[in-house]
Amino acid sequence: MEYLAAVILGILQGIFEWLPVSSEGIVTLAGKLIYGMEYQESLAMAIWLHVGTFVAAVAYFRNDLIEMLKCIYTGGKSKSLLVFLAVSTIVSAIVAVPLIMLAFSEQAALIPDYLFTIMIGAFLLIVSYLQKTQQVKPGSQEPAVPSAIVAGFAQGLAVLPGLSRSGITLAALISQRYNVENALKLSFLMSIPVVFGVQLALPLVKSGGFEVTGPMLAGALAAAITGFATINLLLEFARRTDFHKATAALGALVIIIGVLSAIA
Repeated sequence: MEYLAAVILGILQGIFEWLPVSSEGIVTLAGKLIYGMEYQESLAMAIWLHVGTFVAAVAYFRNDLIEMLKCIYTGGKSKSLLVFLAVSTIVSAIVAVPLIMLAFSEQAALIPDYLFTIMIGAFLLIVSYLQKTQQVKPGSQEPAVPSAIVAGFAQGLAVLPGLSRSGITLAALISQRYNVENALKLSFLMSIPVVFGVQLALPLVKSGGFEVTGPMLAGALAAAITGFATINLLLEFARRTDFHKATAALGALVIIIGVLSAIA
């Protein structure tokens, strides 16, 4: 893979990882359609680029992570967040391990891309509806174990290409009556342990191991820089904007793209 192609795919990962649309699906499709990569090679690159957005999330939420580490020994207000992430990660792993094996199988490559695209668009419309109608729960909105189980199960399903990790976890958290800003933050934080685990597991599920090259490092760096900027923009957007309208518009656009792909 050339450096320019890797950087462009990294930028796509940095932008779409936090949006309610599948970054894995988009990067995989871009690798296949634009750069002529084989399905499994493109999927492996899409998963690898999560290293970049992992670094972005760790850098952006470094203070929250430090406070969680401190509370292991001293207790404190970050304990509920630590428990939330631990439970959601365990549930995600239980759901995701068999699915990631399927993602690298030959059968996964036979599923039409346009079908995944239409499913993403429909899911975005559901997310928009939940954002508009779901009442936020009163109080401090501290993360709780039942919410962690729901969000963790949803995140585990998102290991398959075409399903949006951010979108499905955002919908799950909003359904648990978190406001959009808090749901976004929890979704971002949930990505950190899961992506770390996927990068450790990937060499085990991909035959021949996982050789890191210069272009792959360049792509991860591009994803990290773009992802850091995108986190900040999205949180600001959630504070100031009627978020469900933007999500509905994106969902409608994605469905149209999927339908056009099916016709073509």
